[in-house]
Amino acid sequence: MPVTKICTMNLVLVAYATRTASARDVAELVADVFREGGHDVRVSDLKGQPAVDGADLVVFGSGINANNWYSEATTWAASRADDLRATRVAVFNTCLSAKDPAARDQALGYNAQMVELTGAEASESFAGRYVPAKVGFFRRLLMRSMNHGEQDHLDPAAVRRWAQGLAAS
Repeated sequence: MPVTKICTMNLVLVAYATRTASARDVAELVADVFREGGHDVRVSDLKGQPAVDGADLVVFGSGINANNWYSEATTWAASRADDLRATRVAVFNTCLSAKDPAARDQALGYNAQMVELTGAEASESFAGRYVPAKVGFFRRLLMRSMNHGEQDHLDPAAVRRWAQGLAAS
């Protein structure tokens, strides 16, 4: 789904679910862009179950595990689906496969459930990071068998460009 222009807004909620801090870092970069534009921004970890509270825009995302968003993100979105459908929404994910241009459609596809649930107007996938110390034994074993060590592919400039597109009026 291409980036769409979202109207000027006052209150922006930026929320995330993360294991390796990639989604948190994306959320902070998005929040910085909106703050630079003079918007009131709240950044929240979805573990804290933040309220939508009249936000003009909600931008939220999650890391990906086994092709799925983290459970705290899906639970939060499902429990607030009516509130989310009543405002503007943009979603993002962070996953290692997003670093490969040939896997872009697959990486964006991980957002399909959230787009459908919330009516999100924008969706994006950003390359994330793999930190062995932050994942379970079996995941480390799988990644080691594929000769994958620690990786960081987060592209702050790409995140800022996406956020600037969202903030454009």
